[in-house]
Amino acid sequence: MRAFDEAGVVVYALSYDEGDALQDFGNAHGISYALLSDPESEVIRSFGILNTLIDSNDHPWFGIPYPGAYVVSADGVITHKFFDNNLALRAGPEQLLRAALGETLAESVADEGVAEAVGVSVELDGEHLALTVLKDLVVRFSVPKGRHVYAHPAPYGTVAALVTLDDNERLVHRDIVRPASEPHTLAGTEESFRVHHGQFELRLPLAINRAARGDEDITVSGEVRWQSCDDEVCDIPTSQRFELIVPISETPPVALRSKRGAALEPNARAHFQKMSERRRHSG
Repeated sequence: MRAFDEAGVVVYALSYDEGDALQDFGNAHGISYALLSDPESEVIRSFGILNTLIDSNDHPWFGIPYPGAYVVSADGVITHKFFDNNLALRAGPEQLLRAALGETLAESVADEGVAEAVGVSVELDGEHLALTVLKDLVVRFSVPKGRHVYAHPAPYGTVAALVTLDDNERLVHRDIVRPASEPHTLAGTEESFRVHHGQFELRLPLAINRAARGDEDITVSGEVRWQSCDDEVCDIPTSQRFELIVPISETPPVALRSKRGAALEPNARAHFQKMSERRRHSG
C-alpha cells in the first residue's frame, strides 16, 4: 500500500519484509514516508489481500499481498481502492493524490463561452511514463452552451465521446474512465439518451509494456471522436488526431538482479535469505 505525503496526506507503505530490510531499502532509495513491516502477514490477512495465487509452500513468496493501494479519509473510511488484475501494474502518484484530495473527473461543468465548436485537448497527467506505473492520458472537452456531446452508450447510429490509441507494442492501457453523464430528452418527444454538457474529461490509464520497454522517448498517438448536437440538429461525427512525445523514467535498480541495485542495497541478499528461512520455518 502506498500514497504520498503532501497537501496534508499521510503516507504509509506496508510490506511483509522485516523492519531492518525496509529501513535499508528506504535509506537506499531516499523514501521519506513510513514503511511498515508485517512479517507474519497479520494486517495483510485482516485486509483480505493475501495473495492466494501463491501456494502456501512457495517460500519465501507466500505471505505477500496483492499489490495495491487504499485511500482512507481522516475518519478512517476507505474512499478508494486501487488494485489491478495485472500484478506488475500500480496506480501512479497522480491518480492516488487526486483520490486522496477528493478530486473527481470534470463532469459537465457549464461553459458560458461563445465558442461555436467543441474544443478538445489531450495531455498526460504527469511528466513521464514508467514501467509498472499507470498514468492517465487526459482528454478534455469543452462543449459550447446550447449543445451536447453523446455519452457512452450512444443511441444507435450516433457516436459517443471516445479516445483510441494507435497500436504501440511499448504501451499497455486500461479501460477509459468516464465521468457521470446527464439524461437529455428531445423537445416534443419522449426519446431520452445520455449526454455531456459544458466541460468534462475522459481518462485513459497508460503504462509501459514490460515486454517491450526501452529507454528512448515514446510516442503516444491516437484519435479522439465525438458527435455534438443542439436540440434540433446533430453535426456529423468529428475526429481529432493527437500525438505526444513522452519521456520514460528510469526503472529503479533491483538489488538482487543488478550490480547497481546491489551497490545501493548491499544487505539485500542477506535480508532475502533471512526472510526465506523465517518463511520456511513458519510454514
